[in-house]
Amino acid sequence: MRRVRGILFVLFAVALLPAAVTLAHAADAAGGTYANGGYLVGSLPMGDWGKIAGFGIGIDGANIVHTTPDKPFGIRSNLGWLNNFARTQDIPQANLQTANDKLSVETKNMSLYFGIGPEIGKPAGGLFGFGTVGFNTYWTSSNMSGTAGGAPYNGKFGDSRIAFAWSAGAGIRKPSKSGPGKIELSGEWRSGGGHMFIDPDEVTNSGTTVNVERKARTTDQVLIRLGSVF
Repeated sequence: MRRVRGILFVLFAVALLPAAVTLAHAADAAGGTYANGGYLVGSLPMGDWGKIAGFGIGIDGANIVHTTPDKPFGIRSNLGWLNNFARTQDIPQANLQTANDKLSVETKNMSLYFGIGPEIGKPAGGLFGFGTVGFNTYWTSSNMSGTAGGAPYNGKFGDSRIAFAWSAGAGIRKPSKSGPGKIELSGEWRSGGGHMFIDPDEVTNSGTTVNVERKARTTDQVLIRLGSVF
């Protein structure tokens, strides 16, 4: 069922792309503006996601359409790719049966994301705010290893899926002093639901049996963008 919902979210996003093209043509016809942005992105995982996912870096592209040049309302879309660096997190010793039990989990993740929604801000530059809806696609692998009940333990847990995501953010654009276009710095809270991953705080053991439960959790993160808009 989650896979079906994910596919529907992607189809919904793809269905919005012709509307974005139509808006771009409408912007040209009305004397509005159509801008493209390219960015470097940093990701700071938060909440449950922040317990296992490392700092991420990636690239991002944006399309920003203002159909009326003298009004701040526009439409923004973002498509980006992130790689979260591998992070190793120890399982709390209080969760394990004896002092000789030691477990840790290493997690790696890559994700592709898309969002489209309104942007409020003047095309000429200055402060702006935006919100989007779309999807996140995850490729996550976790490797748990160590000792449980006096025996070596090694377990692999992964998840690949497409899930609904939303975001809200704000930033500033300033005309570039060294050439055409504008420099943009923005921050965004991005949240995706339905991703299955481990919470290290919930792992326990009973002798050599390690109790691990992957649950659907949110992947909250703060994205920082720095780039140029033309």
